[in-house]
Amino acid sequence: MSKKPTQSFGLAYEFEEPNQSVVLAKDTVVIEIDSNIYTGNGEVRLDLLPRANVHVYGDFQGIPSTIALNCMFDHKKISSLSFGGMAIPGFRLDIGGNTNQQTMTLKWSPEYEPIMGIGDDSTTMQRIVFHLFNFKDILGTVNLEANDWQLELRPLTETSGRFKKLKAEGGYALTHIGCLRKTDRSDFSGKEASAKIPALRFFISFAKGIWCEPVCAVGFDKSGNRVWASWSSPREPWHSPISWFDPHHCEQLANLFSGFMMRWDDENWREALREIIYWYLNANYSPRGIDAGIILTQAAIERLSYEYAVKDKKLIEAKGFKDLRASDKFRLLFSSLDISIDIPTTVPELKKLAKRFNWLDAPHAMTEVRNTLVHPEHKQRGQFRSAIYETWNLGLWYLELSLLRICGYSGTYSNRLVSEWVGQVEDVPWKK
Repeated sequence: MSKKPTQSFGLAYEFEEPNQSVVLAKDTVVIEIDSNIYTGNGEVRLDLLPRANVHVYGDFQGIPSTIALNCMFDHKKISSLSFGGMAIPGFRLDIGGNTNQQTMTLKWSPEYEPIMGIGDDSTTMQRIVFHLFNFKDILGTVNLEANDWQLELRPLTETSGRFKKLKAEGGYALTHIGCLRKTDRSDFSGKEASAKIPALRFFISFAKGIWCEPVCAVGFDKSGNRVWASWSSPREPWHSPISWFDPHHCEQLANLFSGFMMRWDDENWREALREIIYWYLNANYSPRGIDAGIILTQAAIERLSYEYAVKDKKLIEAKGFKDLRASDKFRLLFSSLDISIDIPTTVPELKKLAKRFNWLDAPHAMTEVRNTLVHPEHKQRGQFRSAIYETWNLGLWYLELSLLRICGYSGTYSNRLVSEWVGQVEDVPWKK
């Protein structure tokens, strides 16, 4: 981990206030209607309310009133749109204007994000600046290194006030900016940049415990010119879930980064991490329902067990793994990673049920509770409601620890089973 920050970098866009729309680019916008071409003035904007999305806006003159009216009533009347000569597949969201004056305004929703606004895979750059919305309130700048890459994350001077506003009003606010570059300051390509952004997306989201990704990344060359840009929006509005990462201990990010990136650079592990962290993030979002969270968490644990025990360590063949009960798949993973399978005292309701029903250990208990949720004919269905929250939380604890262990992590973490305040951390169980 670097102890000194890299050269300073600033915002690539004017994200001044929480929940405000921001212009990302201005250029000519062209639409096609009934094989006729119409040209107007356009903007690409990041709109944050009611839900964050990138939109294209167009302002047109000389649109025949019948054409404008047809567009208002037929969502598919506009067959294509391009901005600055770049085709942006999508659909129209809203149309306005004045038919008498033959003016028309258009709001267009892109079919997908991110949108490559500038540059391509062959573009060379020296650094990428990206923006983080709704990240954790970390103390100071953190510098991370993995292989020949360096990542710097830092809060803004306004971040503290923005967290207060987020807690009061919700939505989206820019809280941090990041800079990614090679440690030797050499150039890299747009293809390399496009490959690294998803890795950062999953790494940062795993730390936050909910989707939190690099937004509107911009590549700069040695002279400080913008040569590459990826337009995108934050995924989740404000929510502050429990996770393994404590914002007062930024060294946790630095200690994990290298091991996480090593796994990510392995093609097999990359696909596994995508699936497992995707399920983890959805399971950890309690407003969607902790019942569903239990099911998703255990699906993620089973997927992780297969990747580790069958494909990575070859502890068991695929057919043998398939024939195991879910609880045995969990035991195989946890025991191999030096994580205790005993039911901890921090889940007293689950411990009571385990004694009553003779459940052997934590994997047995968790899968029994899960079975009552997914099997409608289960004879104990509805009898374990008192332990639903504990089962959800315990499963996520196991999943977090398993991911940390597999990435070679050996530092401190926030134990979701016992932590009561920010800053309360302990060593991971396998640390010698």
